[in-house]
Amino acid sequence: MGNLPFIRKLMWGLCAAFITLGNAAAGDIELSGMLRSYGGARLQEYDIPVTEQTVDISLKGWGTATQIYVNPYAYLDSNGVPELGIREAYIDLYLPFADLRIGKQAIVWGTAEGVFITDIVSPQDMRSFILADFREIRMGIPALKADYYAGDFTIEAVWVPRFVPSALPDPGSIWYKPEMNMLSTAAAPSDGLSNSEIFGNISYFGSGLNAEIMAGYAWDDYPVQVSPGTFAYRRYTVAGGSLSTTLASVVIRTEAAVYLNRGFTYTPPRPMDEHHQLQGLAGIDWNLWGIDMSAQYIAGYIFDHNDSMVEKELTHTGTFRVRDSFLSETLHVEMFVYLGADPWDALLRPSITYAVEDSVELEVGAEVFIGDEAGKFGRYSSNSLGFASLRWYF
Repeated sequence: MGNLPFIRKLMWGLCAAFITLGNAAAGDIELSGMLRSYGGARLQEYDIPVTEQTVDISLKGWGTATQIYVNPYAYLDSNGVPELGIREAYIDLYLPFADLRIGKQAIVWGTAEGVFITDIVSPQDMRSFILADFREIRMGIPALKADYYAGDFTIEAVWVPRFVPSALPDPGSIWYKPEMNMLSTAAAPSDGLSNSEIFGNISYFGSGLNAEIMAGYAWDDYPVQVSPGTFAYRRYTVAGGSLSTTLASVVIRTEAAVYLNRGFTYTPPRPMDEHHQLQGLAGIDWNLWGIDMSAQYIAGYIFDHNDSMVEKELTHTGTFRVRDSFLSETLHVEMFVYLGADPWDALLRPSITYAVEDSVELEVGAEVFIGDEAGKFGRYSSNSLGFASLRWYF
């Protein structure tokens, strides 16, 4: 923790600089952000492998027909190693015929909670598996996004000139697995127009119905084994959509996507083969006696499946969330559950958040992995954590 004074000075230096800019701009710049201290102890190993300090800053500025947004962050990991970065940094141009967003940005599509089906434009930061705040899992990418509005319809086009893969855990992390070593050897596609990605989305937002249709020509965010000992990123085409509507007090959500000519890894090692894949989701959100609840069922199917493929032909995942508030909305209790099938496993995420005051929150909870060690969650059964987090918003 020898770098903690450095990170503190950096945090306050960034804040002071942005406050000065905000004052100079006579109210045209808005500064907000969060300071967070987080610690996690493993329930089986009785150690504390996770201690993190984070500052996350949002800077917004407005002009007559423009807006800027910059989201720098500073992070100190469990080994005392500082990381500085900019999650997003873009300029919005409001033109008579369309809105343009240029720069590093995180793009969110679809209705799924905690899973990615049509929400594939931005890669994921999986260095902490899926335990990071959902907003922080999405990585910013360099992109040009154009939005055209026609009544209740929005037509969105995205061009990504340079491919950015998802981030995997580093060696030494409790989330690192030996097979990730080969994945890290895959070289990203070279920069160039021929290797860029394109996406399109048409969305409708009505009084009782929201719908999206999307398509894209993209690189898979995770590499596959193209030959024994060699991993590479592969192209695929995707098309899908989502739909949500309200019946009485119940929100019904569906989402699906088909991935054409997607590469898959075989074991024992053999040359990569391409298959079509279908993923879909059905979910409901409702409120019962003042308690917010949500449930989702997610399924995936690979066409022309081969028993030598690492990934299963048919996969099933479920999620369930329940949340309630007490003490005049100052105390929040939540349980979020991922359930896997074949093999059965689960991730249980109970938490309690207390608002110490308007801008300060204390959260305690657990990340409990159970089930078969061959499953997505069961393989981390020794990493079940109890955690505490203190957040200060400004």
